[in-house]
Amino acid sequence: MYLSQYVAQGAVHDSQDQFDAPKCHPDTRRQLLYDIDQWVKEPKKETGISYLHGPAGAGKSCIARSVCEQATQAGFLGASFFFSRGSQDRNNAKKLFTTIAYQLAMLNDVLAGYISSEIQMDPRLICDASIDHQFQQLILEPCLCFVESGRQLLNGIIIIDGLDECIDITMQKSVLHLLAKAVQHEGFPLGFFITSRPEFHLQEVLNTEKIASMTHLISLSNIQGISQDIKTVLESGFSRILNDRQFKVALKSVPRPWPHPYCIEKLVERSSRQFIYASTVMKY
Repeated sequence: MYLSQYVAQGAVHDSQDQFDAPKCHPDTRRQLLYDIDQWVKEPKKETGISYLHGPAGAGKSCIARSVCEQATQAGFLGASFFFSRGSQDRNNAKKLFTTIAYQLAMLNDVLAGYISSEIQMDPRLICDASIDHQFQQLILEPCLCFVESGRQLLNGIIIIDGLDECIDITMQKSVLHLLAKAVQHEGFPLGFFITSRPEFHLQEVLNTEKIASMTHLISLSNIQGISQDIKTVLESGFSRILNDRQFKVALKSVPRPWPHPYCIEKLVERSSRQFIYASTVMKY
């Protein structure tokens, strides 16, 4: 399929760029991931958009990767796209919908046929069309045609991580409006899980009456138990170091417990509820 030439490199959750990228520690974020998992599996979602927001370093991308993993294992992942400000392919929305359409086409041959037909009728869709036109012809119309044909499409989700890392603010807002347009259609079979920093211009779009009614907002600032989760990450990381054979000699004479619980508590305090602090400590 020609569409493969217009996939953003490294944007998909299982691409080489995402290989070994951090996910949530298995003993953290349990309630949050459970709640998201329940939403993912809802046959008819009351809110077609689940929007998770939090400050830089709060662990949004780790959560998105964990949701991708859960949804893949359960057979509910339709597509994923990870924005990145430092990547020319991923710091804009030019290849967002071609990348998503390619993944959807790979899920089902019949759906792939609908998408291919749209490209044959208008080849510029994949290289020179506006994101509005791409979304309409490559995502919305093929999915609706598939459902209207009587076939059962995957009741799944599309995951978009780091929308705020798209460098064009107008494009960021347009993406939200387009996704909302899709879930307004009663027959549209997919939900959208989005992560972002709490940027004012995005909050402004989400607070409009139509979009607010179809969106479930998740604020990481309001999540309970974050300090305990950070403590778990630190304790687990230090335990790995302590049991690593390459450090065995160097740490042999170090008093136990190591580090002292007081030191762990001070690190948790200094983290200010930011997981990036804990991961940076463990790196260095």
